[in-house]
Amino acid sequence: MAASYKHLTITVDWFGPYTSVEEAADAAKEDFEDGLYLVAGKRKSQHGKPCLQYVGIAKRLATRLFTSEGVKSVTRDRKIWLGEISSSAPPGKKTKATKPTIDLAEWAHAYFLDLPCNTKKRVNPPPRPVTVLNRWWKKDYETPARQRPHRDWPDVIDYLGNGYGGRAAWFGQARYERFMCD
Repeated sequence: MAASYKHLTITVDWFGPYTSVEEAADAAKEDFEDGLYLVAGKRKSQHGKPCLQYVGIAKRLATRLFTSEGVKSVTRDRKIWLGEISSSAPPGKKTKATKPTIDLAEWAHAYFLDLPCNTKKRVNPPPRPVTVLNRWWKKDYETPARQRPHRDWPDVIDYLGNGYGGRAAWFGQARYERFMCD
């Protein structure tokens, strides 16, 4: 099997939620250079419960939040999560300007969660097999969130490659206190 088709596992640590672009950008200035962001809420004519709307990537996350059409399109009940890849990149020659782990994590979320404001990466599945593990943290960057931020946001997205489809897994409420070590 060629190296470019080997299965890649990516862990994303998500921090938030931030309720304004300014608050998220300030946090990104301090703690992020590049990364992902996910926006939930309601678009202008949308009714009902807030939904996952858009996932994006940026080399300069603090700046990108202000110019992102995906962020601008969510006008009510907006919550922004900042994502940091906490797993290592695959070995080999770099073929794109964007880190493959960030690109594939964005692609897996956009495609398998069918996010309405992501138009390009919803068309085709990711170009290689990938598993994305999502972990959520509070804004203090130390405290794990007890619940996932949105019922539609899975703990795991697993894509085995063309012809196999993808799967998502939602686990129950985490019980961090049972496994804490001193």
